[in-house]
Amino acid sequence: MTTLSIRELWIYPIKSLGGVRVAEAAITSAGSLELDREWIVVDSDNHKVWQGDIPRMTLVRVSLDATNLGLSMDGMSPVSIPRRHDGAPATISVYKRLFPGIDAGDGVAAWLTAALGQKLRLVRVGDAAHRWDGLNPLHVLSDGSLTALNQALIEQGDSPVRAQNFRPNVVLGGAEPWSEEQYPTLDFGEARIVLREPCVRCELPNISLIDASRGKQPLKLIGRLSRQRPAARPASFGTYCRAEGTALRTGMEARLA
Repeated sequence: MTTLSIRELWIYPIKSLGGVRVAEAAITSAGSLELDREWIVVDSDNHKVWQGDIPRMTLVRVSLDATNLGLSMDGMSPVSIPRRHDGAPATISVYKRLFPGIDAGDGVAAWLTAALGQKLRLVRVGDAAHRWDGLNPLHVLSDGSLTALNQALIEQGDSPVRAQNFRPNVVLGGAEPWSEEQYPTLDFGEARIVLREPCVRCELPNISLIDASRGKQPLKLIGRLSRQRPAARPASFGTYCRAEGTALRTGMEARLA
C-alpha cells in the first residue's frame, strides 16, 4: 500500500506572478482552486502577458489577506487592491479566447507598468478563465520527481531547482519519481484529484526565481528524462488535473493499492 500526501498547496492569484502557499483551498465548480489564476496581466491591446514575454514577472511577489490582494517587488513600494474590487468592464484575450473581466484600476496598472517596463493593466476574470472545453486547471507534481530531477541536474554540474520553478498547485509527498503520471485518480476522502494529462513544459522553468535570467536548464534535461521513460513523450514534468469535492488541505492522504 502506497500513501501519498499533500505536502505543499499553492495558489497563484495573478497568472504568471508569484505564488501564495496556503494550508487549505476551496475547490471551484470549474475544478480549480479558489482564487487561483483569477487575475490576469494584460498589455495595451488587452492580450494576456506571461513570463515568456516578460521574465521579470517572476520577481513580483503576491500576498493575500481576508480582504486585499497585495503586490511587491524589491525596489518598489508595495501596492494593494480589494480582492472584490469594482472597476470598468474589460474583455481580454487569452490564447485567442475572449473573456469578460473587471479592470483593477489605474493605481495597480501604474505599479505594474513601472515594475515591468511596459504599459500593463490587471483584470479580474474569476474562475471563468478555467472553464474552457478540455481545460484541466490544477497542476500537480511529486517531491519524488523533483528530487530525481535535481539529482540529475547536480550530477551534470547544474544547479537544482525548486518546485516553484514549475508553478504547481499541489506537491505530493511520499511519492516515487513520476508517480503523478501513473494514477488516474487520487482519492483524499472529501476531495479527489483526477489526473488527466502530462504537463508538456514551456520555457518558464528555465527562468531564474532569483534574478529572472533565462537559462537552458532544467528544460533540456526534462526533455531527455521524458524520452527515457516508458511512455516516451515531449519534455513533460508534472500533470494537469481537475479537483473534485469541497477543499484540498495540506496533510491530506491518498492510499493507493
